[in-house]
Amino acid sequence: MAHRSRSLSLGAAVLCVLALCACGKKAPLRLEESQTAERAPALRASVREDRVRLDFQVPAHRMFPEREEPWVLARILRQAGQEAEIVEVGTVFKAEGFVFGERLFWSDQPPTPGTFSYRVQFRDGMRRRRALTVPLEVAWERVPAAPTHLTAVGNLRSIVLAWAVPADGAAGLVYRVYRRERAAVPFHLAAPDPVTGSSFVDARVDPAAEFCYVVRAVLSGGKQEVEGPASDESCARPAREVLPGEKPPEPMP
Repeated sequence: MAHRSRSLSLGAAVLCVLALCACGKKAPLRLEESQTAERAPALRASVREDRVRLDFQVPAHRMFPEREEPWVLARILRQAGQEAEIVEVGTVFKAEGFVFGERLFWSDQPPTPGTFSYRVQFRDGMRRRRALTVPLEVAWERVPAAPTHLTAVGNLRSIVLAWAVPADGAAGLVYRVYRRERAAVPFHLAAPDPVTGSSFVDARVDPAAEFCYVVRAVLSGGKQEVEGPASDESCARPAREVLPGEKPPEPMP
């Protein structure tokens, strides 16, 4: 009996030592992969300058959504390699619960360009259910420089843009053109597809408005397109046809 008591005491002491050793150390993040984990819609990603922009959707509920707690938390997870620790880089929380199919976005800034794997884990309000996206690998080696010497010239019912290629060369580069009205703040794409040359004619303009433009170089060919910093801004107003007897408009300063 005494021997058994000494064994129990020794076992308790070992457990205490292990607990003390673990004290202050953060346990590695575990995804708890299992057959009970639900599958979330796939991630999408784009790279702009030094940031990774993730685009993801709130997963559906199972057979009886009225009996289930809604998803309230999305954890954004990043891993720098298969053997590297999984890092939680952010969370998106909504106390009243996300709407099924709702689109969510997150912008992450890794320490350097490289190869990273991203996943999003959803949790319900009672933390009884979870859903995981499949891993999405994001890889890039460099960010293209900004185009230079952007000029915008008003033409008849259009605006003609021209720019110089970035200093790091034109090999593998395409360009995205962004436009805004002079009075507006945010820029939007002026064309749905990238431009392959160093000029662009914007014919989708209002002759009565003035428009401002920036251009970004895009490095394509990898797993993700990498969009570089914006050029300097250039503004112009479309020219319009002068009617007979009408005084030509004054040139813009």
